[in-house]
Amino acid sequence: MTAALEIRGLEAGYRGTPVLRGLDLVVPDGVTAILGPSGCGKTTLLRAVAGFVTPSAGTVTVAGSEVVGRRTVPARLRGLGYVPQDGALFPHLSVARNVRFGLPRSVRDADARVAEMLELVELPATMATRYPHELSGGQQQRVALARALAPRPRVVLLDEPFSSLDASLREDTGRAVVRALRAAGAAAVLVTHDQGEALSLADQVAVMLDGAFLQVGSPGSVYLTPSDPRVASFLGHASLLDGKVADGREATCALGVVPLQTTTAPGVVRLAVRAEQLQIRSAGADGAPAEVVDISFYGHDATVRVRLDSGEELSARTPATSVPTAGDRVSVRVVGDVVAFAEGP
Repeated sequence: MTAALEIRGLEAGYRGTPVLRGLDLVVPDGVTAILGPSGCGKTTLLRAVAGFVTPSAGTVTVAGSEVVGRRTVPARLRGLGYVPQDGALFPHLSVARNVRFGLPRSVRDADARVAEMLELVELPATMATRYPHELSGGQQQRVALARALAPRPRVVLLDEPFSSLDASLREDTGRAVVRALRAAGAAAVLVTHDQGEALSLADQVAVMLDGAFLQVGSPGSVYLTPSDPRVASFLGHASLLDGKVADGREATCALGVVPLQTTTAPGVVRLAVRAEQLQIRSAGADGAPAEVVDISFYGHDATVRVRLDSGEELSARTPATSVPTAGDRVSVRVVGDVVAFAEGP
C-alpha cells in the first residue's frame, strides 16, 4: 500500500546552518506526531514538506508522487493541507468564506462542501456566518482544519495547532480534530512539544532532537521501550542513573538492586527510571534514603523531586493524597522493571 507521505534523506537549513540532518520517515494512514523540544527542527520539517522551505537534499513523496527530489513541485500543487499554529484565518471573511477559500474554483456547489466540512469538524451550521473574532480559540482551529480539509488533501500538516489553547479546550479540540481527520480519510503530521498530546492523539510518534529522529514507533513502544536514554529522559521524564549489571536481569545503582526490563549484558549501564515507577515512602521504610527538594502540585497528582543521600536527583509522580513536604526525609523505592542502556566503550 502506498504511504500517505514518505521522506528520505531530507536535509535543510538556514543561511548555511544545517537544521534537518538526513531525515527518514514513512507516514501511513492515521496521525503521526513529530515530538521534540523547541528548536529541534520540527517546524522546519513541516515547512520543507509543505513547500515553504527548500531542502538541500533528499526526497518527499505524497501518496506516491514525488514533490521534492528530481524536481520540486510548487506548494499549492502538492495535495497537502496546512494548519498553522494560530489558524491564520482571514479576519475580514466569514467562517463560510474562510472554508471556501481553500476550494478550487472548479468545485461545484461550494456551499454544500462548506456545510459538509463544518459538520465534519463538529461545528454547527449557524456558525457559517460568524467572523473569526466571534469564535473561541478552539472553534477557530476547527475552522482552520475545515479549510485545510475542504480540497480533500491526502495529508494534512498541523504545526502546534493547540498550543495557544487552555488545557481542557486543548484536549477536546485535539480529539475533535483527530475524529475529523479520520472521517475525512486524511493522514496527518502533527508537530508538537507536548508529550501528552503526542501520546494520546497519534498512531505513530517520531521523537526528534537536533534535526534527527531518535526513535519512531507507536506511542506505547516509544514510551515503554525507548531506544535511547535521551528518548526516555524527554518522553517519560525519566531519571537517568548509572548502574552495573552482574547477572543480566538486575542492576545495582543508587536506588539499590532494581529489576531490568530485558536481559542485559554484564557491565556498566545507564538506567532510565520513569517518574511513575518511583514510590515515595516514609523515612526508614524499605528503599533508598532521600530528601524532598521541591514539589509541583497538579491537583490529581504531584511531581516530587528528591535528592538521594548519594547525591542523585530524581523525579517521582505521587498521588495527591500522599504528597510530602519540601525538606522531608523519605525513602524512595522502584516499582516495576527498569530500562537499561549499555554504556559505550
